[in-house]
Amino acid sequence: MSGMKLLIAEDNPMWLKVLQTNASSWGFVPVIAQDGQVALDELASDDAPRIAVLDWQMPHLDGVEVCRRIKVDSTRPYTYVMLLSSRDSKQDVVTGLDAGADEYMTKPADLDLLQRRLTAARRIIEAIPPKGWSRPRIAGYEVKQVLGQGAFATVWEAVHVATQRPVALKVLRIDLTTRKVMERFAHEIQVMQGLDHPYLATILDSHIDRQLGYYAMDLIRGGTIAHYVREHALPPLCIIRLVAQICEGLQHAHDRGIIHRDLKLSNVMVSDDGQPKIVDFGLGKSIFANVTTDPQQSIDGCVIGTPLFMSPEQARGEIKHLDQRSDIYSVGIVLYLLLLRKHPHHIAPQDRQQTIMEIAHGPVRRPTKLSPTFSKALERILLRALHPSVKHRYQRAGDMAADLHAFVDSRPAG
Repeated sequence: MSGMKLLIAEDNPMWLKVLQTNASSWGFVPVIAQDGQVALDELASDDAPRIAVLDWQMPHLDGVEVCRRIKVDSTRPYTYVMLLSSRDSKQDVVTGLDAGADEYMTKPADLDLLQRRLTAARRIIEAIPPKGWSRPRIAGYEVKQVLGQGAFATVWEAVHVATQRPVALKVLRIDLTTRKVMERFAHEIQVMQGLDHPYLATILDSHIDRQLGYYAMDLIRGGTIAHYVREHALPPLCIIRLVAQICEGLQHAHDRGIIHRDLKLSNVMVSDDGQPKIVDFGLGKSIFANVTTDPQQSIDGCVIGTPLFMSPEQARGEIKHLDQRSDIYSVGIVLYLLLLRKHPHHIAPQDRQQTIMEIAHGPVRRPTKLSPTFSKALERILLRALHPSVKHRYQRAGDMAADLHAFVDSRPAG
């Protein structure tokens, strides 16, 4: 389909011209905004573009804030947002994706890759009805506002009417649902119903049929662990204690035969009172041999999970060999990022395949190389969690939790 509107929000005249010219040649109708407020107004208008390429740094309103406001507006149709920025640090990418961006690319952009990604975005938009993200009506719940969106499901803030309990509702997009998607959603419900631990999100209610699929869980108001750490300026020992609790939650899941396979900063929420909750077991897989799951059901290309948080074996596509030690590696990356604000591998955030190859085969940077005053004892814990060989890694998340707690307890109070 040609003629689809594409918002280009860019205040650099050179890049604006490049994007405008190429977008036209690719069959889009460019809509131009040279500051963030104009971009937001365009996206909030009637017949707004449903694909947007946003620069980060713009006058009046930055692209991340424009993205965040559009994504939380449940009255608008789904808009595919790509952040295209010269800001290329790991934290920048995480911030952009946490704001709800569907894609993050860095400048100078590879125009062939940009064309392919915009073409993929157009296919997604063509598959989504204009009112596809409208507020759902679910008996027994008062649905308030959208909290997050994915390709096949939306998470809403809601209230259970009978009890007035605030909940997060994950609602399946029935208009996009295939049998395979329905099976994955049912599997996610099954996985989470088998979990009961203070550091794991648990299901309060669920329903799935041909017309509706959803589940409800406790609403966690504190935000992701990255947001919580940043907002509270959390000191290192408190961060380490939080990650130890995450390990305890993982051990509970592992003891019940479930590995997460996509543990990352955005899949750990922290409540206002400082309690972590691991969420989104959509990729969860049984590690018991007598429970069968389709190993292909969650594959993105040839690997499972989010590249920046993968274990080496995940990055190599060794799907049949994944076990609890892959989750432990991902926890190690989470702790490393929170403490050092750098990824343990030399990654290229703008190049997914290069990132995967680096994690699959590249060395882990010793924390003391990045920060000479970093504790040697804590470095040993991190490097064990991040050992490239599963045989030399922590074998149990609970053991990593014990070592982290012992480290915290050994430090001087205050």
